[in-house]
Amino acid sequence: MSFMYPLGLLGLIGIPVIILIYILQSKYTEQTVNSNYLWHLSDKFMKRKNPLSGISGIISLILQILMVIIITMILSRPIFTLPNAAKNYCFVLDASSSMNMQEGKETRFEKAKDEIEKVIKSSKNGSTYSLVYVSNDESVRAFDDVDNKKTAIELLKEVDPTHTSTSEVSLLNTAQGIFDKSSSSLVYLVTDKSYKTHENIEIIDVGNENAENYAVFDVEYSHSGGRLKIDAKAISYTKDNTLEIKVYIDDREVKTSSFNVKAGEPTPVSFDVPSSAFSKFKVEVANKDGYLLDNSIEIYNLKSDKTYSVLIVSDSGFFFKAAIDALIDSDIKVVSPDEYEEITDKYGLYIFDSFTPSALPNGVVWLINSDRSIENSGFGVRGKMEVTPADTIKKSTSTATNVRQLLKGVGDSEIYITDYVKYSGMYLNFHTLYSYDSNPVIFAGANGLGNRQVVFGFDLHKSDFALSTDFVMLLRNLLEYSFPDVIEETNYIVGEDALVNILKNAENLKAVSPSGRDIYIETDGATATLSLTEIGTYVISMKLAGNEMNYQIYSGANELESRPTIEEEDFSLTGEKTDANIDGEYDPMMLFFVCLAILFIADWGVYCYEKYQLR
Repeated sequence: MSFMYPLGLLGLIGIPVIILIYILQSKYTEQTVNSNYLWHLSDKFMKRKNPLSGISGIISLILQILMVIIITMILSRPIFTLPNAAKNYCFVLDASSSMNMQEGKETRFEKAKDEIEKVIKSSKNGSTYSLVYVSNDESVRAFDDVDNKKTAIELLKEVDPTHTSTSEVSLLNTAQGIFDKSSSSLVYLVTDKSYKTHENIEIIDVGNENAENYAVFDVEYSHSGGRLKIDAKAISYTKDNTLEIKVYIDDREVKTSSFNVKAGEPTPVSFDVPSSAFSKFKVEVANKDGYLLDNSIEIYNLKSDKTYSVLIVSDSGFFFKAAIDALIDSDIKVVSPDEYEEITDKYGLYIFDSFTPSALPNGVVWLINSDRSIENSGFGVRGKMEVTPADTIKKSTSTATNVRQLLKGVGDSEIYITDYVKYSGMYLNFHTLYSYDSNPVIFAGANGLGNRQVVFGFDLHKSDFALSTDFVMLLRNLLEYSFPDVIEETNYIVGEDALVNILKNAENLKAVSPSGRDIYIETDGATATLSLTEIGTYVISMKLAGNEMNYQIYSGANELESRPTIEEEDFSLTGEKTDANIDGEYDPMMLFFVCLAILFIADWGVYCYEKYQLR
């Protein structure tokens, strides 16, 4: 036996104090009677009737001493050791997305935690408890070797389910690692997967093979001619049913259709709806089931929500404004060179047409026919060169990736110029797209400020290039180069990593998860990855050249997690199980309180008996 609070034993000092009080207290009480005869007669009668009346004080003393001892035990909290009565409990909890499936009034995950709590409560005091939850093929220790039931249960309640999948291999490897570390531990696997056989492990199955679930997946679409065509697959996992499937465009319901599906068989569903433009659409199964996470899929149009701010500095800016307006959704402002000095707002793209600013702005820059050197431009100006008679410029034949991307779809039209600006001292990170007499006349790259920059070394108004179809294709490529996509895909499966392109000078780059959690993205490299651990829409936001830009990514449910149950053949841990238990503990606090109550009632009974019955 050990004491949790040994100083509580000082309470035993109360025993001699009670004895001393008992010795010193008066044994006589003053009573008034109307006749000595009646008094003596009553006294003789009571003595014959109650032979123990003379020792009632001793009984009360003994009861009070026992109460002091019990109170002292309660204060000192004795713990009795029970040899080899306790065990080490290790729980492997399946925290995959399917554990979110509703079973009655609670989810499978809540039921799993209830089952673990029952095991903890029924175990002997002195046992230790460890919990590892497994999700997305990773194992996380929630707590380890906790030797207090209440603490273990409180930590258990803090564990939440995830939205990713968990493979049987991950569960088995995690459980095997625990067993290898301590073969005497009692290992529990708590999951919604069922196993026909198991060895060296206890299985707690919280699944239900009859749970109904519907899902939609494999959504594909095409958008042309003002029509949106959608193809998808729908499934009912446990029984034949008629599924009502709805289509929403930009949160507006546009169509509802019913489809007959057979149990466990994916059924193709198709929709053809009018839509001139859209930023997103959603396909949703309206039938309610126990697992809502796979009932809908949202598709985002990557190009629809991108609005670009463009400043054109030119005496005749209508030409560029009309061309850019036709290619992208943009907010364009045209100012004269004299007005430019008054501009304080920031823009994503600055186009200087036959005007050279005194300093480069902090943003993407297009310099058209710039004939004066600028600090940080990345090149020098040697002067204006005449082309007499007018001659054609030559398209680059380089196989470099950046050059091929910028010239994608551009043909071999003859482009005539009458003069050009000869540049020198160019940075190596510029890519020449067109040249004349080996001198670059159209090139792109990064300037000294780290911003993307495009340079036309001739006046477009004095060339026939702007009238050719190749100019439109080149302009489209240059706009894509100037405003690169932060994301290249908008739809993923939960558990995957989304690729995020890091734009130069991007600020406050972060993602907001479907649950509202902020995820800050590292901007050190050219790309970064975003781990998608929740089902729903992630919003990636950033600030670039003073403009707020937002991108949406939808993380859909894993099809494997949608099945009501998965049956496996075997889940056995290799090795020889040992029966080495650990010493348990017995905490007699409740017994002490019961005994204290009994002693108190008994002492009160003796007091009442002595006071009211002996007289």
